[in-house]
Amino acid sequence: MNKRIIIALFTVVLTQTSVMAQIDSLRVDGEIGVRGKWQTGNFAQLVINPNARMTIEKKRTLIELQANYEFLKVNQGNLINDFWTYGMYQYNSKKTVFPMAIIHYGFAQAYAIDVSLIGGAGGGVNLIKNDEQKYLQANVFTGYLNLKYENSTIHRATSVGSYVKLKFPIKKGLVYCILDSHSYISLKNSDYRSFNGRTILLFQVAKSIGVNMAYRLVYNHNNPSVIENTNGKLVFGFSYAFH
Repeated sequence: MNKRIIIALFTVVLTQTSVMAQIDSLRVDGEIGVRGKWQTGNFAQLVINPNARMTIEKKRTLIELQANYEFLKVNQGNLINDFWTYGMYQYNSKKTVFPMAIIHYGFAQAYAIDVSLIGGAGGGVNLIKNDEQKYLQANVFTGYLNLKYENSTIHRATSVGSYVKLKFPIKKGLVYCILDSHSYISLKNSDYRSFNGRTILLFQVAKSIGVNMAYRLVYNHNNPSVIENTNGKLVFGFSYAFH
């Protein structure tokens, strides 16, 4: 298992996107959001956190893309410079069981990760019918892991991973709870394993505008450059959805 598998998977996603873009009745929707802060004087601080999500769907093909960047500069030092991007391809995702492929790439100064590249292919299952109002979906895949923590050697191995997402209305049309999680474990050395989970409380203040409160839990095992393997973060923001 090597990088050529990741390149092949990414090529399939791009090819499907190109073909779909030429066909009528293509459904594209997504969401963009941003959080930020700029402070000067005795305490200089700059915080930027844009994020975006896009779903492209045509008949049996679905492509989901996400990106998140977080930057924090305090006085003269950078404390956070994190970027994560993710893409998933699913075929016949409305069925109970379906094939899928996934790729996840990023780096995170906050967690002492120089580079993390995970990708593979597998299958998904809809445990609750997949629609815009509610769903519960689990995806499991096997593929390639390329991981390097700060002050350590790079780890390349075959791995298995999962992606799970859940959404349900607390008050339909107004308040929703959204949960998603990514996880992986190296089959070469099980000390290399990770879990990244997020819980979002979304308040729909208008048709396309929402206010949200999100809690993220991140666990990275075997990282020699951090004090704690488990980290939590509570953030607030807004989002704009388009269809």
